[in-house]
Amino acid sequence: MPAVVSAPATPHHSRQHFRTAKRKTAAAKVHPGSATDSGITADEQNVTQGSGALPSGWQQERIGVQADGDAEGQPGKPPLRNASSSTPQSKGASSGGNTETPPPSATQATANEGHVSTPVTAQVSKIFLPTGDDAGIAAFWSRNDMIILSDHVTHMDASALRDTGPFASVAVRTMGDMTAVTFHFENRHELTLSKQPGGWILALSPDDVGKVRARITSQEKDGGILYPMSRPGRIVPFTDPSSGARLLVATSSVGFPGPRLPRRHVGYELWPSVQGLVFAVESDQIELRDGDGGPFLDVVGEGAVPLASAASGQATDDRVDWSWLGLRSLPPETLREDYRRHWTQAAMLPPDSRTDARLAAARSAFALGDAHNARAILATAIQDNPELAMLPNVAFLQAASELLAGNTAGASALESADTGADGALWRGLYMERAGKDPAGAAALLAQGYSRLTDYPATLRNRLQPEAATFIAQYGSDQDLSVLSPVPDAPAFAAVRAFMQLRAGDQAKALTAFQAMAKQKDPVIAEAGGEQSVVLRQAAGQISPVEAAQAYERLLPASRLAGREENVRRALVSSWMKAGEWEKALSAADEEMRVFPEGREAMMPQVQDILLHLAETPDSSGSHPADVIDAVALIESHIDQIPDSPVKGRILGGLGEKLRGLGLPGRAALAFERALPLADDNARRATWGGELAQVDIEAQRLGQARRALDETADTGVGGDVASRRRVIAASLMVREGNRDQALQMLAQDETDPSLDLRGRILEEQKKWPDAVLVVGRMATKDIPEQGSLNDTQQDLTVRLATDAARASDWETLDRLRDWIGRRHLSPERQRIFELLVTSPEEDIRKRLNGG
Repeated sequence: MPAVVSAPATPHHSRQHFRTAKRKTAAAKVHPGSATDSGITADEQNVTQGSGALPSGWQQERIGVQADGDAEGQPGKPPLRNASSSTPQSKGASSGGNTETPPPSATQATANEGHVSTPVTAQVSKIFLPTGDDAGIAAFWSRNDMIILSDHVTHMDASALRDTGPFASVAVRTMGDMTAVTFHFENRHELTLSKQPGGWILALSPDDVGKVRARITSQEKDGGILYPMSRPGRIVPFTDPSSGARLLVATSSVGFPGPRLPRRHVGYELWPSVQGLVFAVESDQIELRDGDGGPFLDVVGEGAVPLASAASGQATDDRVDWSWLGLRSLPPETLREDYRRHWTQAAMLPPDSRTDARLAAARSAFALGDAHNARAILATAIQDNPELAMLPNVAFLQAASELLAGNTAGASALESADTGADGALWRGLYMERAGKDPAGAAALLAQGYSRLTDYPATLRNRLQPEAATFIAQYGSDQDLSVLSPVPDAPAFAAVRAFMQLRAGDQAKALTAFQAMAKQKDPVIAEAGGEQSVVLRQAAGQISPVEAAQAYERLLPASRLAGREENVRRALVSSWMKAGEWEKALSAADEEMRVFPEGREAMMPQVQDILLHLAETPDSSGSHPADVIDAVALIESHIDQIPDSPVKGRILGGLGEKLRGLGLPGRAALAFERALPLADDNARRATWGGELAQVDIEAQRLGQARRALDETADTGVGGDVASRRRVIAASLMVREGNRDQALQMLAQDETDPSLDLRGRILEEQKKWPDAVLVVGRMATKDIPEQGSLNDTQQDLTVRLATDAARASDWETLDRLRDWIGRRHLSPERQRIFELLVTSPEEDIRKRLNGG
């Protein structure tokens, strides 16, 4: 057997494509359409009729592909694929080890058994897996990886899958006497597996296909549990690559889809699967072996609890939210006693035997509505046994406990939990409280809303009004249908008010919310007050400042209602809308002090405030104290912001303000910190130029030259290139190279360039040349009519001064006529008249008594 490449430690995320040498296998002919009604399935009929008879166009030892629109089984037309010749592998390795097929050559496109290579141009919708007729397989999802296990060693050539779309990322491994094929997807797809002679077809299926699952039944037998299965294969041990869970996988050589939802039982879970049965075993005392007609679960060791007693139960026992969270439809007194019993049991057991009892106690506390005790028990259990955190059911319980305990940041696992429809309610609750995609959160809450009917009253009374209110506020018309009829209880007053608002009756909704604000119940009163502020501000009845003041008055009530964090965030937003940036930042600081776990969620608002403070230009009339305050606020908060291009912009703006305050040293530090955060070459070149400018102002000429050289980019043009050119020329002036600076600026007609050229010429007393340069700048900047601002008045006096020194009376006469009777400041007016009046004109004025 040719040598193969060893598999990596964690191949489930690999995106490589693999190929192995082909083996010669006899193929027997299968006659389609000969299945009878004797109870044998079509898959079984294919197997019994012959071994290795492949569907038309498929090849043994090669994973074949078929694109959308291909006619499967057309005579003489093989499925569309990338064909490549097999290449021999290196020698010296046996087939019994853990092996992985090497990636195919990117340039292979040679003929293969008479078929010419054809690049795949259409989206591949199905592929053929040549596992052979006798191999049993199982298939299940591990996060975004579809893992297919075969209980036989099969070497497969996967080169045809390169650049084929959804199936392109594949890894094939042989491990001992089994084979694992892993397909990585960006997002999960509905997939189907169908048995064919010589292997299996894995296909993308429409949304309404692939959701059909055979009813999985279990039978109590000999103190264990038998799961009947058609044509069972072997039991394959496997470690789930995403969670690390210990899996025992039961394969089948015919189509046998597993459950769609996970099933929680004592000591083990039955995972969803596309093919076969996948058991996640939590207890070392549980074993899975080949039984009479299917996999058989049993317990080993002394003191083991028989599994048969837990084999059957209510339908809700198979729901993730029901089993993983330990929910029971029992009175609060019974739930409280159940919690006390489990907690006492955990306390009395030896430390190394407390895990199961602690988990039971945590579930009992959660069902009772005591999320704080549930998360405390879980934290202790995980501290003593860190591997618990890797179990999906424990992670789900911990995240739900954190959510109900008020730690939304600690519940992020709910968003990505692999729980299907059973977890929709909890994903929606997390997204609601985390402020993520309100419409999506409402849809998830609506999907799981009916399940609250089965929840213990302690949880139902807490969660149902919250979910209903959010659905009424953000849900679609279809989502709203799950709320009918709305209960008459006071806790649902906000739901009724939002329904009125959705119907377009804003006045009636506002009246309802204001009535709620007068209730004695702090939760109802706070909800009414909060929504009244929102509606009044939206209607223009109150300003953002008044809204902020109203939110400040709501803070005590929001603290009692558990809404303080939301109200504080709305307070920050109102101050931002009002343009009160210092007050907004102060309110944000207070929120992060009160809710330190929400600091990360607050960063976008803090970042927006600092960005505004940094990039708001300092007007000529602004008070220096305002700039100093802005600088102080930015410097005291900038280290809280994570490194990002936005933080770079804040630092760049800070550098500009420090430069304006005459602090070039501190400005240079700000620009130096901003440079690594630049998100493009133009911004990096801009900040590099400004760094050089402040270094020049700080008399650090060598560092200025280095800043320009290290941020040079020939691809940058426009204003950025002009600004850097002016800075470089000013550096040359400082270095004594005035002529070289003038040469550099000769073709640059921007105002900064003309200004610097004029100053150089004025320093060199080249007055006629200075008049030409400053005159071009005045022509662009001084309007023909209207009043002149201070900058334009200074430019007028400057041009007059240069022209007077050059004795350029023609320019002075034109300038006098151009300015005319427009008003200058008294001091500038006096100087201007002296400059533009010729000696003859002055004598004439004196003689005429002017």
